[in-house]
Amino acid sequence: MNILIWIIGEDRRKMIELQRSINNSGCMRAICLISIEAFKELIEKLKNEDGSDDLMVGSPSLVMADHDMALKNDFEVSRIMKEDTSLAGVPIFVTVDKKSEELCEACYERGAAAVVHNRLSKSELTRIENAAWQHENTRLYEQKLQKQASELLKAKEIFLLNQQLESRNMLLQKTFGRYFSDEVVNLILNKGENVSLGGEKRKVTIMMTDLRNFTSLSENMDSDRVTSLLNFYFDKMVDIISKYGGTVIEFLGDGMLTVFGAPLTVENPIDNAVAAAIIMQNSMASLNEYFVEHNFPVLEMGIGLHYGEVFIGNIGSEKMMRYNVIGSPVNLCSRIESCSVGGQIIASKEIVNNVVNPICTKNEVEIMAKGLLGPIKIFEVTGIEGTYDCHLENVNDDGDDFTPVEKEIELHLYPINGKLIDSDYVTAHLLGISNKRISVRIDADNSKNIDMYTNVKITSEVNKKEMYGGFYSKVIGHSNDTWILHYTDSGNVISDFIKWVTSVQGMSE
Repeated sequence: MNILIWIIGEDRRKMIELQRSINNSGCMRAICLISIEAFKELIEKLKNEDGSDDLMVGSPSLVMADHDMALKNDFEVSRIMKEDTSLAGVPIFVTVDKKSEELCEACYERGAAAVVHNRLSKSELTRIENAAWQHENTRLYEQKLQKQASELLKAKEIFLLNQQLESRNMLLQKTFGRYFSDEVVNLILNKGENVSLGGEKRKVTIMMTDLRNFTSLSENMDSDRVTSLLNFYFDKMVDIISKYGGTVIEFLGDGMLTVFGAPLTVENPIDNAVAAAIIMQNSMASLNEYFVEHNFPVLEMGIGLHYGEVFIGNIGSEKMMRYNVIGSPVNLCSRIESCSVGGQIIASKEIVNNVVNPICTKNEVEIMAKGLLGPIKIFEVTGIEGTYDCHLENVNDDGDDFTPVEKEIELHLYPINGKLIDSDYVTAHLLGISNKRISVRIDADNSKNIDMYTNVKITSEVNKKEMYGGFYSKVIGHSNDTWILHYTDSGNVISDFIKWVTSVQGMSE
């Protein structure tokens, strides 16, 4: 779920301080609109499909308006939002330098849901996040009710759904009214930092994560369950990232782009990123226990790590900007992450060469990455020692021990380059099988035609007769002529393959 906050005002410095405070929370994204005119223009563009796609933004989860600007414009922000049905129910928070009872009452009378300080406290950030989450949940609920209502034929059922919708709106109004208690300020985010437009070049550690086969796993789930699953997953991951000083730049569908070393300064950003990645992978076991209990699919996550110089800061126009990170290291990290399978952490040599604490790795290989003239070295990370002392749990576990295959089954491994499957295949012989992987024997003459972390399509033969249509895997390790491949196909396809192998073993000669 995307929590998007619009900040409207004319004091650029004040707005950017608010934007950075919100973005540093790791759960919300803020966009600055410098003037009431910019606010009006954005609303008009959002009404146009092409404009919305071009801006890469959506409707806000919450709007923050500077009190001085709102007063100057006779609270025109509130009037505009009330007249625009697309912004119905979006909470308005008014920001002030100093609160007073008289000022707060005036803001509430003009439609404000809350009054907060320009320098946000932790409690105020929590209020903003809770209000935005509640609005997003309500919006999803409304969409569900509207869809159901359009499919209902009986007026009575439509009436009942409208009653539910009305009750939900009343709950929203009640929850985010004027009854907010002030707390003592414990921490002012970015205290003493000089805020400026634009950004800077800085060396950072980049982390890319992605859930394996999530699209296919979620095809038969309704939107509410997909949202619930992802929210639970992201909540756990963001907590770990925040603990190690990382900042989530963007949620990429079921993945995340995170940096360590900016905007928050940490002592060892590379080590912190490695440790965070290990803890994140280890936490998947407890997450999957929860998912199984609630009839969700079991998930696997791949992680890529890279270290390099990027441009990071407020990127956009004078009227609208967002905090982002760009540069070739970001693209390269995405390529590195694509080499991983569920449960793996793949890191570049820049990570391994610059880490402070001892790092545990295996499977050092060279790969070709799109856009580079030559190969790059990558490593599979299994742990970090020293002050962190954490390691991947069950790093050698395949989910089950390999079950030996007694009857010879010939496999055809078709390497995949980009999105194209080679017409030529590598012949292999199935040695063992588990719930997650297979082991195969490839003759030395054939093994030169396949590389580590290559994606392959596999078809099977018994006695030179085609017997199984195919499934997808990735090469993740080898020793002499024995190679290990990790399934990358959907669970149903793999279950069918395992059943087929079992049936073949029971066949007579």
